[in-house]
Order: sequence, then structure tokens, then C-alpha cells
Amino acid sequence: MGRAEGYVENYLVKKAKEKGFLCLKFTSPGIRGVPDRIVVGHGKTIFVETKSKTGTPSELQKLRIKQLRDHGAEVHIASSREQIDQILETI
Repeated sequence: MGRAEGYVENYLVKKAKEKGFLCLKFTSPGIRGVPDRIVVGHGKTIFVETKSKTGTPSELQKLRIKQLRDHGAEVHIASSREQIDQILETI
């Protein structure tokens, strides 16, 4: 059984802060399915959807991620601490 999504999200928040990034909880009133976090630093802004090891994005989340990407946004999905580390190395 995988760990809860919060395990990955909390790690993202901790590591982003250690690297000097802003890591904001993303909510968009009236629009469901948006990624969990916005990470800002070193001249880049990315969206990160965190999942448990066994979790997958819902159809609505997949739609929102596609919409963001279609508009030029960088969006990542992470389900492990290792993936978080890889993502943070890109910014």
C-alpha cells in the first residue's frame, strides 16, 4: 500500500522552501481539478499535482492539466519524493 498524497505534498513544500522557492497551495474558486501547488523560483513558475504512489489524476484533473499545458504552462505530476527532487532540479 502506498503512502498518502500528503506525504509527497509535504515533502514538496519542505524541499521547495529549502531551495528558496515559493510553494503556494493552489485553489481556484469555481474551477475544480487544478494542480495542488504552484512553485515559483529562479525565474520560473510551475504547477505540481501530487499523488500517492498508487494514485492517478482524475479525468477532470487530466483535463485541467491539458488546458494549462495548452496555454504554455509547465505542469508536473509527482507521486514520490524522488520525482519531487527531479522536478525541483529543473527550476
